[in-house]
Amino acid sequence: MKPLKEIWSELSKPLGSLGAEHVGRSPATIISPKELYELSYILHRSEFTHLAEGRANAVFRIKEPKDPSVPTGFFRGTLLRVPKATPDVVPCDYETLQDFQEKFVDVHVGREHIVPQILVTITQVIATALNAKRDGASGVKGDRSIILPGYAMLVEDMGPSPDCKALEFKPKWLAQSPMAPKDATRCRTCAREALRIGKLRKKGFRVAAAAPVCPLGLLHENPAVVMSTLERLAPSWTEHDLKRLAKAFRESGVLERLRDLQEEGDSGDALFTRPFDARFGLSMTLRDCSCFVRVPIDPDKPVTIKLADVDKKNWRQKQSYWQRRHNDLVDDGWYHEAEKPPVETACVLRLDYCLERGFEIPPAFRERLGC
Repeated sequence: MKPLKEIWSELSKPLGSLGAEHVGRSPATIISPKELYELSYILHRSEFTHLAEGRANAVFRIKEPKDPSVPTGFFRGTLLRVPKATPDVVPCDYETLQDFQEKFVDVHVGREHIVPQILVTITQVIATALNAKRDGASGVKGDRSIILPGYAMLVEDMGPSPDCKALEFKPKWLAQSPMAPKDATRCRTCAREALRIGKLRKKGFRVAAAAPVCPLGLLHENPAVVMSTLERLAPSWTEHDLKRLAKAFRESGVLERLRDLQEEGDSGDALFTRPFDARFGLSMTLRDCSCFVRVPIDPDKPVTIKLADVDKKNWRQKQSYWQRRHNDLVDDGWYHEAEKPPVETACVLRLDYCLERGFEIPPAFRERLGC
């Protein structure tokens, strides 16, 4: 069995440039059936630690069994991602998700920009062990879901390590919604965040005072705005590491590629006229993916940037929610900052509006812009 690090390295290489019919080596060709069987056998005897979970999936660290035939640290740099089964909800079809990533996301975004993953199966023994690890874990209390035997995924771990600091964030909508009002002073992401915060406050919840980070700042033409945005994403990072991060984003072009694909698949009213279109589905997937960054402590080593959570969206389940949310943002004035009481945001659209008219700029940008 080849080391998983070698597999992750192979699956992070760019696809061939000859088109979709020559897309390079898939996990099925990199890992033989015999190796997959060996991997499942090792996984069956391993130990697990609950790491995190979202609405649909749970993630675990893996500790290989104490067996002289299994190399020490075999699962180092690897996590186990499993679907959660909730009453009356059909769990994610991991075969479909794997197929979507390999044949659609990797091809359009670029496989070198995607966190690699391998489709595996877990037994009832493993599922029982994982459910036991979830009991009492932070953030799981009250969750009625369970983990069932079946398909799961091994994924490359993009978290921090002794020799690397790490950052995780959601780029969200890197361009304004094509259906937003033309005179909007909030982007789609900031308008949605303001609505969310406003609803929580009306229910009596205390919400952090810090304004949400505007994704438009990541691709702004003014480097000072880019640096201000990165500083808010990683407030504890040094100036040197923030500059390394900014340089890595520029050189990779991954955020520009994300923005372009978001716009190409949703150039008008696709949400209402063709929500079933595959390119629109890719746009919505890429508006909800996660970006992982690993910055080595050694300044001579390269920064790694990859995207994850590029799961296929079920437009039949999501369509009415997406449409209702769009109508709420427009009809209730969230794009125009018209809500009462006001919710503070630091949207780059508001910044540009203020700069064009000589108005006082939002506090979040003042230090970097020298105002």
